[in-house]
Amino acid sequence: MLQSRLSHSYLLRFIDFPVIDEEKLYVFYGMLEQAKLEHKRKQDTLLSIMLVQIALDTHDLISLEEIDNEGDRKNRQLTVLAGDYFSSMYYHLLSKWEDNELIRTLSEAIQEINEAKMSFYQTEYSTIEPVFDNLKEIESILVRKVAEHYGLTNWKSFGSHYFYMNRLLTERKQGIIQSGTFMLQKIASTLLSVKGAKLSTNQASKAKIVLDSYIAYAKKEMDQLLQQHSELHQLFQERFEYNWGMKGIQEKKMAEEG
Repeated sequence: MLQSRLSHSYLLRFIDFPVIDEEKLYVFYGMLEQAKLEHKRKQDTLLSIMLVQIALDTHDLISLEEIDNEGDRKNRQLTVLAGDYFSSMYYHLLSKWEDNELIRTLSEAIQEINEAKMSFYQTEYSTIEPVFDNLKEIESILVRKVAEHYGLTNWKSFGSHYFYMNRLLTERKQGIIQSGTFMLQKIASTLLSVKGAKLSTNQASKAKIVLDSYIAYAKKEMDQLLQQHSELHQLFQERFEYNWGMKGIQEKKMAEEG
């Protein structure tokens, strides 16, 4: 159902099909299961939340670099349009249920996330800790807002950590393929005083070492959270280890070095 909602024949002629983050989908599904919503309402609510997430992710794909090529310019315009299109769909779905409170919650989340992203992109950090703290804040806003809306206390901290860990590992995976990812550039500009240029192999390696150390620490925090909440442990421990075990990280590093 989500894929059919995302399909738009004209837009998909020019941009890639939106990526659905299965980890976030799994978390939001678990939250709404615990919220005890009626089946159809739960389905529409999950769809609405994921449309917001996909809209935010789509806007992240917009290039901030100056573009001279007409084709690239059109692609950027359509990417903006696609993000706005996906975002508008959540309102339509929730308005059928007259769920004004959730509409307000999601609208506030979108505003807070966009403000946090602008600050993150524009800030020149002097130390590395705020880089990761602010990234975690960006990743946690939507899941935290939804947890608060439904009074799901246990999910608030867990979801924030889970989404943060998911983002770090996504950045690590992309960094293997592309050494100049935005996050690695941010780490390098903070630690190595590298700004605006493509990272050298050595600079990218140093940035990845820092990223790996934060991944290891985030994994330790996730393990502790799962131990504290038995119901979440049952739902997520196996998935967590399968997708994000340190063995997987080591395999990625070996593939990169090989």
